[in-house]
Amino acid sequence: MVRWMMSVRRKGRWGNTQENAWAMESLVDYYRKYESEVPDFTGVVTVGTETMSKDVFKGRSTVAKSHDWTMPQLLAKAPGGTQLPVIFDRQGTGTLFYLMRLRYTSTEIIKSPLDQGFAVERKYTTPDGTKPLTTFKAGEMIKVTLNLRNTKERRFVAVTDPIPAGTEPIESWFATTASDLAEQQQSNEAQNYDWMSWWQHGGFDHVERHDDRVNLFATRLSEGNHEFVYMLRATTAGTFITSPTHVEEMYEPEVFGRTATAVVEVTK
Repeated sequence: MVRWMMSVRRKGRWGNTQENAWAMESLVDYYRKYESEVPDFTGVVTVGTETMSKDVFKGRSTVAKSHDWTMPQLLAKAPGGTQLPVIFDRQGTGTLFYLMRLRYTSTEIIKSPLDQGFAVERKYTTPDGTKPLTTFKAGEMIKVTLNLRNTKERRFVAVTDPIPAGTEPIESWFATTASDLAEQQQSNEAQNYDWMSWWQHGGFDHVERHDDRVNLFATRLSEGNHEFVYMLRATTAGTFITSPTHVEEMYEPEVFGRTATAVVEVTK
């Protein structure tokens, strides 16, 4: 939270005088409570009885120390189905902050969507949106429509939509017909999510387009239906399994939803 507060400053300050005052007061309170002792400790991580890492922290610093382990390395620690405790230990004085993340991919085809606070639907269609398709010709454009429905207001919502292998997101700087469609999409986003509409209805206020996924973020999503549209182009022939679209409240991840797995075919 402190890192976020520092990163959202503009030219060294927050939005206005009141925000500056409250932000500085909160940072002082945080410092007195959690940073009163100068760090001088060793952070130790153990899985079961085996020490996985040991790092020294001496003096004040914002540099994090990270370690990655592959799934085969973890599975080698004990027979399948065994539960091993993961322990973060601080040996010395200071405050140890830590984050542990498990990332994996399942090869199982998920046939049914799941609604745990969000109902999510993903559709692949022709560029005009009139005909749902799962088979496309190489070079053809694909319209992706994401529909979200939540039964109550949600805050800090994150959506990850994996892009099918064999396709690529259309970038607006390409001087092709795709450029017109992408610019139209951006124009529609601007019209649908002006400041007043966002305040009343909420919407996706940050979008990230990557080679393998599209990420959406919303500070606030009001109760009801929400839609986001983007364009892909089919590039490589083959049949591809696409992971489900996943949506969750970032600070309450037990509130989430996902689509079923999609199978997309690109022909020559």
